[in-house]
Amino acid sequence: MGKILLAILLTLTGIASAEEAASASSSDKALFYGLMAIASGLAIGLAALGTGIGMGQAVRGTQEGIARNPNVGGRLQTVMFIGLAFIETLALYALIIAIVFVFTNVFSGRAGF
Repeated sequence: MGKILLAILLTLTGIASAEEAASASSSDKALFYGLMAIASGLAIGLAALGTGIGMGQAVRGTQEGIARNPNVGGRLQTVMFIGLAFIETLALYALIIAIVFVFTNVFSGRAGF
């Protein structure tokens, strides 16, 4: 519950600072959009790091399971590949969100939604 509340507060803080940046001078806007690009790059980097660690753990667990019981190797690999697809989807979502933030002016109030 605390993490959800923290995420909501951080989102609201970001929107409030974005509104301030929209009414600021051009150099302040350049700084804001530059920092937003850096934050987007950092976010996708952290998402890639997290999904890479998750994929490594999934493969490690599957290989340990196959080593303990080779008879269920096919089923374990099938489940592992489905899980890896879901993990990779999280990285793609992070990439899409970063692209939306950088290229659509979502915080400027002119994005259309």
